[in-house]
Amino acid sequence: MVLEYDFDIVVGEQREKDPNSAQSDASSGATARAQFRNVKTADALRAASPKIRKIFQDAGFDLESTSSDLTHGFFPPHDMPERERILRALFANIRDMGIQGEYCGEFDFHRFLDDVRTAKPRNEQRPKVENWKPNPRYKSPATPERRTLPGRIGIALGLAVILFAVLRYLAEKGSAP
Repeated sequence: MVLEYDFDIVVGEQREKDPNSAQSDASSGATARAQFRNVKTADALRAASPKIRKIFQDAGFDLESTSSDLTHGFFPPHDMPERERILRALFANIRDMGIQGEYCGEFDFHRFLDDVRTAKPRNEQRPKVENWKPNPRYKSPATPERRTLPGRIGIALGLAVILFAVLRYLAEKGSAP
């Protein structure tokens, strides 16, 4: 399964139960956390080993998901400073703690790094439309996938008549099979 590793920066009130959360502004008490847009990606991170989860959580990632109107590969430009700070902390944690030999499950680090590297800021983005299908201008008539029984019988009788005529012609010429 291919996961999308896009994430948004969510600013919320600092929680007492999470002392390791990254603070964006110490005077206001608000915390900035990164949350994946895709629920399946957040589930994949929750299913990874405790060390992998700790690396992401210490850097400022949240194990929950958020909804966003942005399409894959784009993020709001006002998230840039917090995004860079969280990613720097994440890469420092990976360098310090190491991920070799840890269970990642469906979470793919190479794909995550590729999505982070190719993500671009986007100011005006139309909301993505779920389950959109183009409406064809001309619809082709429905054709049956299989031939009907009378059609099959007609083709078989036609081939039998042709075979009978060829054999009769060869018999008249004197070269019978």
